Amino acid sequence: MRAVDVVAASFFLISSSINLTAQATPSPDAAGAASQPQTVHLDVLVKDKADMPVAGLSQQAFTVLDNGQPQKLVSFTPVSTRNDPSAVSVLIVIDMINPGYDSVTWGREQLSEYLKQEGGALRHRTSIAAMTQDGLRMMAGSTTDGNALQTEFQKIATDLRPVTQQSGWQALEQLLQQSLQQFTQILAIEQTRPGRKLVLIISPGWPMLGWWGSQQDLHSVQQDFNVIVAMTNAIRDTRTTIYRLDPYEIGGVHAGPQDPFYYKDFLDPVTDPKKATFPYLGLGVFAVHSGGRVLVTGHDVAGEINAVLRDAGHFYELTYAAPPAGAPNQYRAISVRVNQPDATAQTISGYYANPQLIGPQAKAKKH
Repeated sequence: MRAVDVVAASFFLISSSINLTAQATPSPDAAGAASQPQTVHLDVLVKDKADMPVAGLSQQAFTVLDNGQPQKLVSFTPVSTRNDPSAVSVLIVIDMINPGYDSVTWGREQLSEYLKQEGGALRHRTSIAAMTQDGLRMMAGSTTDGNALQTEFQKIATDLRPVTQQSGWQALEQLLQQSLQQFTQILAIEQTRPGRKLVLIISPGWPMLGWWGSQQDLHSVQQDFNVIVAMTNAIRDTRTTIYRLDPYEIGGVHAGPQDPFYYKDFLDPVTDPKKATFPYLGLGVFAVHSGGRVLVTGHDVAGEINAVLRDAGHFYELTYAAPPAGAPNQYRAISVRVNQPDATAQTISGYYANPQLIGPQAKAKKH
């Protein structure tokens, strides 16, 4: 399968597998899986200059801007997961198709170290999944028993082996296809869970195909844009925050697309479908836009997991009425200001209003 077809397949997989509950006025045929809600729900993490979560703020401390315009809050709820651990669910995914053998092995060992901490007592209900060449493998249910999770993970991982890394564009296309499809399945699974979700993916990310992306034709970038719209809105609607935990080897040779920070070149929102090239589909890009982070600490994956879950201790649920939708696929940037010295807020970067398919497949749906 050519790379130009990979994103198209991924988009239609989104449309068929994610049934978002926050439906709005655009018809499913026009909007695919990207819904237009009546209200916008934000899960906002506030951190101080020491990078610690800030609790105890009032509604008056927050200003929400949608495309630069202040919004009146419909609801405001401070959340402490120390008092209500069920307010957040956690999915830890180990990527076994994109990293090399050593990184996969190290990631599995680090995951085991995390699950054994504190005698295996986890604060949040957690489940484990693996991205594999045979598809997404996920344990049934979730638990706060780290020892039980370790046992279940060993069951699903016993017959798994990392993909033998091959060079060439065909191999990279295959990895991109597998990764996007399984990432879409993860979002579909998170749709079925209540509350806020944290998805921690132990992965260097999938191929971003930077050079190849610059060679794409109009049809291909339109397909990319459809996927970006659908995934961005699905992340918002499912209240999923994504973290990429990179099993990075300090001192290794990592240049260009292999650089763990390469994703930062593609964090600007895609507002023009003609500029929607492959790198904007990177895992690091989706993580940052979801309000999450990319953690690259040099093989300390267990420490990265702990850092993420420390962030989950306190957050704020804010909702506001969605402004009237303008032009199709209008990107609306979201920012949250906090009236607190040296405090910053993390939440989704934005969403696409009035989502509609573009390209040949949109015309076909009219028949």
